[in-house]
Amino acid sequence: MNWIRTTLICLFTLAGALTATAQTRTGKVYTIAERAPEFPGGKSALSRYLAENIRYPNVLLRKNINTGPVSARFIIDETGQVSDVRVLTKALGTTNRKGMEEYMGTIITAVEKMPRWQPGLVDNRPVPVFYTLPIEISTK
Repeated sequence: MNWIRTTLICLFTLAGALTATAQTRTGKVYTIAERAPEFPGGKSALSRYLAENIRYPNVLLRKNINTGPVSARFIIDETGQVSDVRVLTKALGTTNRKGMEEYMGTIITAVEKMPRWQPGLVDNRPVPVFYTLPIEISTK
């Protein structure tokens, strides 16, 4: 019984430490800015960049697997740098795990290597902004 109490105390202490770290890690990040961040060259340049830098894994092509909607969510900071890249997708079965991990890895790498964006603005000041980028790959 005593070990259960000790375990619970440790878990609550750990949870508090993780929460504090998450809260102090970044300042305010906007979800909507007065002027949205912009990729250099605009939307058509962004589409070209993604087409050139995201590779759809052969294992998913061979099995004719459609990943469905995939999005990359990241922060564009005050200087236009991209950080905190996450890939959002529906869960696929374990048989497709390797292909999906490879696909998500190429998305993360492509987004992390993007050139600097024009940052979002609030009150004519550059601010960090969350950005969600839908990614569609045509396998036909």
